[in-house]
Amino acid sequence: MEIDCLKSKIESYSPMLVSQLPETKLASVFVLFYEINNQMNLVLQIRSQKLQHHPGEIGFPGGSLEESDQNLFETATREVQEEIGVSFSDIELFGKLDTVLTSTKFLIHPYVGKITNKQKFSLSCEVQSMLFVPISELNNQINWRNDYIINENCIKNNRAFYYHGNIIFGATAKIINNLLNLLDETV
Repeated sequence: MEIDCLKSKIESYSPMLVSQLPETKLASVFVLFYEINNQMNLVLQIRSQKLQHHPGEIGFPGGSLEESDQNLFETATREVQEEIGVSFSDIELFGKLDTVLTSTKFLIHPYVGKITNKQKFSLSCEVQSMLFVPISELNNQINWRNDYIINENCIKNNRAFYYHGNIIFGATAKIINNLLNLLDETV
């Protein structure tokens, strides 16, 4: 899929927003595209094994809203700079995807954009390594897995993704599924 088509679909999308409840914590991530060898890739990061929460898991750059952040967009841009060393001046914003409520009560607001310039990524101590996943690999059913979660006395089946020995699951997989559904629906 060409980036201009992808951009157009995301720009024209009106995301579904989950209402914030008193017990939810606000967070945001940046779903970033980066071109490698003429192919669009999602930019993911593998979290450091030394972290207390979610060590070794795969996710988008992002984090919790901090008091110094004026809004969730600022949270996402701050986290991208801190975690992978990409300045917002090197990102073209496309829009937003549906919010995702996690089982740990984080309400994640995903922003979508493209890294416009070739980067020398600078990883923080929170990030073990980067993972660049071609969109075509995420759309390939051979890479899909079932992720079963028991939550609130019911079993939920969510699509997860397998790529080069890595399993992408949880909130990250939900966001990717929302992205893929949007792209499929608007074709």
